[in-house]
Amino acid sequence: MPTSDAFDDSHLSAVERENQSRWKLTWPEAKLLGIASTGFFIDAYDLFNINLVVVVLNYVINGKLSGTIANAPLQGGVLKAAANIGCVIGQIGFGLAGDVFGRKNVYGYEMIVTTVATVLVIAGPLSLGDKLFTWVTVWRIILGIGIGGDYPMSASVVADRANLRRRGTMVTFIFAMQGWGAFIGGIVFIVLLAIYKKGIEHHHHVGQLNSVWRIYTGIIIVPAIITIIQRRMMTESSRMKGVQAMREDPNLIAKGQVMGVKLENNNVEKTEKADPSESSVDGREAEAPESGGVVATRAAKAAAWRDAREYFSEWRHLKILIGTTMSWFLLDIIFYGISLNQSIFIGALGLANSKDPWEYLWQQGVANIIIAIGGFLPGYYFTLFTIEYLGRKKIQMMGLIMNAIIFAVMAGKYNTLKTHSSGLIACFIFLQFFFNFGANATTFVSAPCGGVPPTRVRGFSHGISAASGKCGAIIASLAVSIMSTNVGPQNVLWLFCGIAIIAIPFTLLIPETKDRDADVIDLEERQAAMGYKSKI
Repeated sequence: MPTSDAFDDSHLSAVERENQSRWKLTWPEAKLLGIASTGFFIDAYDLFNINLVVVVLNYVINGKLSGTIANAPLQGGVLKAAANIGCVIGQIGFGLAGDVFGRKNVYGYEMIVTTVATVLVIAGPLSLGDKLFTWVTVWRIILGIGIGGDYPMSASVVADRANLRRRGTMVTFIFAMQGWGAFIGGIVFIVLLAIYKKGIEHHHHVGQLNSVWRIYTGIIIVPAIITIIQRRMMTESSRMKGVQAMREDPNLIAKGQVMGVKLENNNVEKTEKADPSESSVDGREAEAPESGGVVATRAAKAAAWRDAREYFSEWRHLKILIGTTMSWFLLDIIFYGISLNQSIFIGALGLANSKDPWEYLWQQGVANIIIAIGGFLPGYYFTLFTIEYLGRKKIQMMGLIMNAIIFAVMAGKYNTLKTHSSGLIACFIFLQFFFNFGANATTFVSAPCGGVPPTRVRGFSHGISAASGKCGAIIASLAVSIMSTNVGPQNVLWLFCGIAIIAIPFTLLIPETKDRDADVIDLEERQAAMGYKSKI
């Protein structure tokens, strides 16, 4: 790995070159997006399938047709929250590990965790009775650790390699696979119901629903195994190699000779006010790596652990992290409050009201598909095609404002919507559209991985921001089931309207990251801290 030569474009892989068309993909780019986006398809399938699985399990175990577990709304909330609880652990843990050990050494293990946990979820015996809820809850927490790990790892792997002109587009592309995961999940569910219709509806073999939810949950294992193999074969990005080289030899910071990062002027000189002790970021004298690499590697890993603490100790960086974490936290309260409890709102507003088990589940599945294809998918692709033109911040602000308006309409016209299912579906579609042509996409793209944090802290920054979001999702999962029972869905919708409004000021803390190379800015800031400036 060359560490002492000045930056040269030949160091970059075909994925990372800057002279690529905005829309024309090279084969390496297509392969990269395929490997990363398949993981997000699997993540979304696993996250959102619980919305329908709870309905099936509730009937199989309790004989109740409802998205709220009979006589135990809190237990149902914990079950829906389980994967998000695990996500918090995975997002912080894998995000930090990717920064410390490199993406190559970590990428793929998060999918292994997801796959093993999925196998164990569907292995729970029906003889457990209502304890099966506990079994599924425990293993969905482990499943969530893998799903959570995929957020910072896939985002960082793509953002590290993408050129600035379309970094937002490429990262949005992988995140848009969440929409396909939700849509295909709904399709798989109704196909399985159609296959088992004769036994369930005609012969009243309701126990066959036990097969439906297990196949529905487990079928995703096949693409997961393929994805694991591809991820373990990936090489390290040039930008991450440059970060690792700087940790081995801090003198490269002063020289501006960092693989994957190109300054306008790499010639620097020491300022008169500089202190000799400032020849490295942490105030210690920079030394070349020792032969053999053992001591140097340990020093580099120690430097990696310090990077996040030192970077975010400065207010200019910390305030951005506050903006990303809080806006994502508030957004996920309303996003997952709707997405994970969609069956409750659909049932409460009369869209799924059949007393027949098969018909009720079919209505729930069809409603989820309509909402996914009408709002989920178009919203993501509106973001994908406009993010490099409108910018991340404008899209996020617009999305939050529109979400607040739609929630207000749904709450204010609640009684009317209960008797007009077409109006209800339209509201859900527009709500999901502006979630995804809005803050649900931009919180993922903008600050965590799209231009604010440099490569050396990108995994941690993304992980802590995403984990904050999942804390909001956990609150939504636990509270909405209880609140919808105690205070009614209408008041929950008013609360969501208020939360969308509160998220807007935190968005103002986040700078526009379009066309921003955080690694160049970070390298210049580190040079200035060491007492160097570019020669004129």
